[in-house]
Amino acid sequence: MVAKEGVFIFKKFLICILFILFLIPVVTIKANSHPEFQEIILPYVGNAQLIEDMSQSQIKNAYKKVKRRFMGWNVYAIVRDIKVDYVGDTVFAKANNTSNTLSFVHTFEVEDSLETSVSVSGDIHLDVGIKGKKVTTAVDSRVRAEIGRKTKKTTTETLKTTIVIPANTKVTVTIKGTARLNNGVAKYFFFGIGTKKGTWEYIDIINEYYDYYEEAI
Repeated sequence: MVAKEGVFIFKKFLICILFILFLIPVVTIKANSHPEFQEIILPYVGNAQLIEDMSQSQIKNAYKKVKRRFMGWNVYAIVRDIKVDYVGDTVFAKANNTSNTLSFVHTFEVEDSLETSVSVSGDIHLDVGIKGKKVTTAVDSRVRAEIGRKTKKTTTETLKTTIVIPANTKVTVTIKGTARLNNGVAKYFFFGIGTKKGTWEYIDIINEYYDYYEEAI
């Protein structure tokens, strides 16, 4: 009898946990500071927030938490290691306005690295090179020491597939995936006096996939 009651209580506990997880809302936003993404979906928990959506008082309080150094940059993380979802580029979009079914043989070619989208402001600058934009080395090394270094993984993918579009239907293929969000502030100290400052934000891509979507037209 006691064993049965224990099993019953455990099942009720498990159902409650699953119910709570199901109810956790998310917020979808257009990140103006990260043009690589159409949308970023943040979990509505904790302090998950982009720098561009933070208030001036939040940023000001964060600057106060940067530890003083004798010389050089130091950083403080506001949002640390929050998992987010994203909507990236649309790689295929065709509409079939006829009464017949159409099919297309399409080749997706992706030769890129799982990269990081960065956004900075104030006295922090981006160095533009052959491989794209990167935060100035002095700041980047401090940020990575704070939030962890991302393992870079170069991938080359060629996917040849037949896409069937029914009559009066539109098919869209979009890149989606998950990423890690970190952001915060930084100060530059000269003989212990803060002379420069700025904000930083890193969105490290974890994975990506092709999302096929059909809609009637």
